[in-house]
Amino acid sequence: MASPEREQALALAGLVQALSEVRQIAAHGQGERRRIEPCLHALLNQWEGSVADLYGGPGALEPGLRLLVEHLAQPREMELTRYLVAVMQLERKLRRDRQRFQRVIDGLAQASKQAEYFESVSHDSVLRNLGELYRENISPLRPRIVVRGHQAYLEDPYNAALIRSLLLAALRAASLWRASGGGRLRLIIGRRGIIEAARGELARIY
Repeated sequence: MASPEREQALALAGLVQALSEVRQIAAHGQGERRRIEPCLHALLNQWEGSVADLYGGPGALEPGLRLLVEHLAQPREMELTRYLVAVMQLERKLRRDRQRFQRVIDGLAQASKQAEYFESVSHDSVLRNLGELYRENISPLRPRIVVRGHQAYLEDPYNAALIRSLLLAALRAASLWRASGGGRLRLIIGRRGIIEAARGELARIY
């Protein structure tokens, strides 16, 4: 059974990987499929006790693990920090709103069946439904995540749906972080341990 430290590091890696792709799409108009699809798989699949398995193995989170180590060791990207804090706050609010939370769960179950039908987690129809699920249930909550980037990219319907889907994936990762014992205090005083756990995962990959 994986240690709590390992699960926490992997959950945070999934969170920052999703958020980094949000920023990439907003700034450049496209992201990397190998980074995006593990986040969507984790969003639509059932957690069976292993964060690594949910994402498709530790290798699927290699970009997020690298970014996590860099960000925790020497924070430079304040926008990433802002997104990270906002997602964790939204996850707590969503969890406390039982009716809204259940609507999200039901919507994800429907999207999961749709992804099975199309044999793709990134099919246009799947992303469009995930985007609407976010818009209807998460966007009204505060703090609202304001994604900054080029307006043309942000207004593109596919990009908008993909960004919202990745924000849902970030919320999913935040819930995994919480479920594995993570919290604000852990992120502050346990940062060194998280970095070491993430480095350990990277060493296993290579």
